[in-house]
Amino acid sequence: PMQPTWFGHLLTAKDALIILEACLQGKLQHCPRRPHDRERPNLIKSGAVFIYEENASGIKRWTDGLNWSPSRIMGNYLVYRELKEPFAPGEKKRASKKKTSSSGDDRTLNGGIDSSGSHNASQYIDEDERRLFGSLIDSYPFKEDGLMKKTITLKYRNIIHHVVSYYDPRDLRGDKTLFRPLNHPDFQGITVRPELEHCQKFKVPIPE
Repeated sequence: PMQPTWFGHLLTAKDALIILEACLQGKLQHCPRRPHDRERPNLIKSGAVFIYEENASGIKRWTDGLNWSPSRIMGNYLVYRELKEPFAPGEKKRASKKKTSSSGDDRTLNGGIDSSGSHNASQYIDEDERRLFGSLIDSYPFKEDGLMKKTITLKYRNIIHHVVSYYDPRDLRGDKTLFRPLNHPDFQGITVRPELEHCQKFKVPIPE
């Protein structure tokens, strides 16, 4: 049966690099395929982290059976928030208009922050909310207590690795925090090789 590559939370790009390094060292396993429909309920849950090679797996598009908002940028990741229901066929995936912005719906997002020129809306977003949801706060009909999905693409020696992680924001509050690779004892002996780190083209520099 298929298993996630790891179980925890990826906060920064450094966490994703550690997971990939562990795979390259044979300590963790790439996913050979997408989850089958019958496997999804047990696999697609908070804390599940999947990494797969684009060519070796034959996966052109990762599918999980859930309904997701359009992506938004959060740091070096793309982040999605689970919706109550799918968009109707042909329906444009437009965000709800906010009275505090006159720039329309298509915004340039950097690190989950609205940089459209109007900061009135974003300045009222609680920092804890931003950490959990990015800019996906009230723009779509989100599922109550739904999942978040974060994805990042890493390239090493011309091989493309995709990382997909899921989390329930409630698991990142208080004492329920999911472990990060950066802080997990399983990865204490793992150092990301400089070549792997330096060949990435991250928009947001990662801390040393």
